Amino acid sequence: MLLTLTALGGLGLIAAGVAAIVFFVFLLPPKHPKNIPAIPFWVALLPFFKDVDQSDIFHKYMDKPLRTHGAVKLFFGAQWNLVVHRPSFLAEMFRDEDMYQKSGNQKKIPHSVLAMFLGDNIISSHGTTWKTYQAVVKPCLQQKFDSSLIAKNTAKLCVLIRQATQKAGDGGGIAVQELLQRYSVANCSEILLDMETQALERADAPLNVLQTAVKREIFQPVFMNFPVLDRLPFPSRKRARALVAAFKNELKSALVQGGGGGGGRKVSESKPKPGLGRGMLDAAETGRWSEKQLLDNLTVLFVAGQENPQLLMISTLYLLAKHPVVQDAILDEMSEQGTVNNKSADNQQLQELPYLTSVIYECLRLLPPIGQLINRQVDSDVVLGGGIFIPRGTYVGYNCYSTNRSPEAWGPDANEFRPERWGSTHEQIQRQYRQRRARAEFISFHGGRRACLGERFAMLQMRVLLTVLVRQFRWWLDPTWVDRKTPVSGASSCFSAGPLYPRALRLVFANRQEESSAGSDLGGGGPKL
Repeated sequence: MLLTLTALGGLGLIAAGVAAIVFFVFLLPPKHPKNIPAIPFWVALLPFFKDVDQSDIFHKYMDKPLRTHGAVKLFFGAQWNLVVHRPSFLAEMFRDEDMYQKSGNQKKIPHSVLAMFLGDNIISSHGTTWKTYQAVVKPCLQQKFDSSLIAKNTAKLCVLIRQATQKAGDGGGIAVQELLQRYSVANCSEILLDMETQALERADAPLNVLQTAVKREIFQPVFMNFPVLDRLPFPSRKRARALVAAFKNELKSALVQGGGGGGGRKVSESKPKPGLGRGMLDAAETGRWSEKQLLDNLTVLFVAGQENPQLLMISTLYLLAKHPVVQDAILDEMSEQGTVNNKSADNQQLQELPYLTSVIYECLRLLPPIGQLINRQVDSDVVLGGGIFIPRGTYVGYNCYSTNRSPEAWGPDANEFRPERWGSTHEQIQRQYRQRRARAEFISFHGGRRACLGERFAMLQMRVLLTVLVRQFRWWLDPTWVDRKTPVSGASSCFSAGPLYPRALRLVFANRQEESSAGSDLGGGGPKL
């Protein structure tokens, strides 16, 4: 018995020693940057242990330190990172891309499932590699897209909303996230990548199902924060790797079958540019990209191209449900501009609806699709903002949710939904937008040379979606829905690159009185803008 107790005591000492080593090597916050507080490492693990509202976590643990010091130290990916809030710091980071270099999970946590999923891509690469990717992707993403194709998909979405509402019964609410995911997948695949997924026609479309399964397996707080566990033969990790491989294969197969024909571009162009899908296939076929580079970029462009717009759609419908007067104001503006019954309005005409633009910007400001992002690494020792010493190799990022709501930049009502703050004319709104972007006070599309290349397409989708929906419906929050932000633990962590959006949002939809002629066209293929 004595020997047994002695052995147990020895094992206990060994375990305590290992725990102490792990704490001091990995979990003890670094000395630098000095005078910058550290968020306790266990905060990022809270979603693993209990159902939490990520906005509550942010306000309880991060809000005050970020605004007081302009930055915090945050544990993620088995190391401590610097997360920046102050706009002037961010503007400095965005200007110096060579110092604050993009460095994604393929370098930070190379053996993780997340790194396997996204690989080396246009968002996280740097230098010559990034330029190689950009030369293919940028021209394809920044051409003019045909808004009528998005309008057709929006008409199909309206049909699905009506069907779900009828099934729910009189006054019943419906879950919108799955419907909006199918809608954004259809737009991304058919218009950006020129491939057919049947996401709107089939709830069980392979890419839609696989993507949902992959997200459920990958974004788990424990594995995100301690990626070394990804190397262990846990059944969930084996399942995650198998799902990632199946997803990439299905995506490549759909792209090849679709041929990347460029169906989303304006057909009126005399020399139409190739679509994004065709452009990437050409890069691989000519040897400019390797097969792995094709798969990695295809994956990240599909994920970002439909996930981020989807999150913006959810948050926008949520905010407009809380402010129904805004729905009516958009419709009034359309009526005044002669757009409400114009079934052939193009992107240029939609851009000339200033209040609509200000509503979208305000939704992007309050609930940016990516609430926080840590994907830059300092190339050498540097002093940020004239006083924050950052050692070489430190990973740095920013909290979009916090910066976009900075009272110093936006005033005491920074947390309030007020589209009018952007201005009342197209010129005023665009001037405000450019100034806010230049000062890094509005970073939903990030900034500098590495600003989001898909901004134009995202804004077009939102303009089409809102103009069609306000013609067709009024909507408000389902009174039985619990207002919480972000998914249940296991789906995402707001301390990585995770979103902060209304969880499992449920809305009640009602047809506008004596539906407009645009609404009555649904049976014949849907309204066209």
